[in-house]
Amino acid sequence: MTRLPRQDVWRSARDLPFVVLAAALLLSLFRSIDQPRFEVALLGTEVAFVPTDAALALLAALAVGRLLGRGSLPRPARTVALAAAAFCTWLLVSSAANGADALVSAAKLLEYGLLALGLVLFVRRRVQLWLLAGLLVAVTVAAAAWGLLAFFDLPPARSAFPGRRQPSFLGEHDLAALGVISLALALAALYAPAHRLGRLPLVAGLAGAVGVVLGAALAGLLALYLAIAAIVAAALARGAVTRRALATTAAVALVVTGGVLVLRSGDLGAFLRYLGVVERTEVQDESASSFSQRLIYVYIGGRVFLANPVVGTGWHGSLPPEEFARFLPDARARFPDQPPRYFPSPIEGFIPQQTYDQVLFELGLVGAALFLALGVVAVRVTARVARQWPRGDPDEVLAYLPAAWLAALAGQLAGAALFGGIPLAALFWFTLGVAALAPSLVPVQATLAARVAPRRLSPAAR
Repeated sequence: MTRLPRQDVWRSARDLPFVVLAAALLLSLFRSIDQPRFEVALLGTEVAFVPTDAALALLAALAVGRLLGRGSLPRPARTVALAAAAFCTWLLVSSAANGADALVSAAKLLEYGLLALGLVLFVRRRVQLWLLAGLLVAVTVAAAAWGLLAFFDLPPARSAFPGRRQPSFLGEHDLAALGVISLALALAALYAPAHRLGRLPLVAGLAGAVGVVLGAALAGLLALYLAIAAIVAAALARGAVTRRALATTAAVALVVTGGVLVLRSGDLGAFLRYLGVVERTEVQDESASSFSQRLIYVYIGGRVFLANPVVGTGWHGSLPPEEFARFLPDARARFPDQPPRYFPSPIEGFIPQQTYDQVLFELGLVGAALFLALGVVAVRVTARVARQWPRGDPDEVLAYLPAAWLAALAGQLAGAALFGGIPLAALFWFTLGVAALAPSLVPVQATLAARVAPRRLSPAAR
């Protein structure tokens, strides 16, 4: 980020609320289970506290102070904030009916929403958003480097499975999600050549591509395709498409797709044999678990939803046996050739595999409608930002990033569920925060032009 004004960078470094926001975001990108902790008895259950919780608590205190001083959220962010608040309220209320464990699980997920609130309240200049984006890229670089060492079984990141997909220090899906975030920044910069980001897009592109490939999550590929679709659609609307940018985008997509499919070829082949697309071998191939097991979980989750269609089971995080165990015999009959370990344990519980069916069977149609409304509102806001941002602006990349990151998030949620204490939850709320913040960062002249233009076209004006 060599072209960013140094005085703005140093001013941000001395801005305490912004520094706390950056620290909370950084800590949120590390799994809670990998952080030092202490546990206390609370509400009849054991609650673990980690450094991330402390940073988010400090961020919450600063946010409350800012809201008490200002009185309300910035006007451009209110639509997304209201939709998010409605979804969060339903999630929290539904969890309260399921006891202390469910309530704590909901609170651990929703506390990451403070990242979105912090973005809206404490990011006042575009350079601050670039600093946070640079932080995400820096973590992507570190995770991709660690994953590469593990892939080649090099110290200090020795791997039990060299030459295969790697979780790095994040987890496969989290690594892929962070990789797509960085790669989307690089691809967006192709359509805004006058940007002032220096070599950040190049670094983000290389690290992001490595992260997506090593994470080898098919949901990561879907996220990449959706991000590319959002970027190209915005570029078409803005008249910023060039052959070189399109060719580079297509080449990157092909290379990343090839890398992911190579690492997942065994799983894909076994799953195709299970579906009967290709001929089965005499010996059962158990490497299809990552796909056939998802079908089993979707089936059971669907049965849970049909038993509780309106309000769902209430938020649990991980479903307890009493919510799903009665459907296990039907699932085993429906998938008779799958080994027992592919089915959820009637003792240990049911861990959701993707967000969309998790929302359906835990929050019901009410929760699904609120979740959909949040998505629709965020899409509309980011699309408006993409239309209004002026061509040739040094921060023109921000015309594409909110929509691209939101589209990527939609793809990632198809492959992983939402829980507190994982990087994907932090990226979920960070992305929604960027969507809410983005209208406030659009250059003033563009905002004024958008307001004046309809008046010029009105019959009264004519």
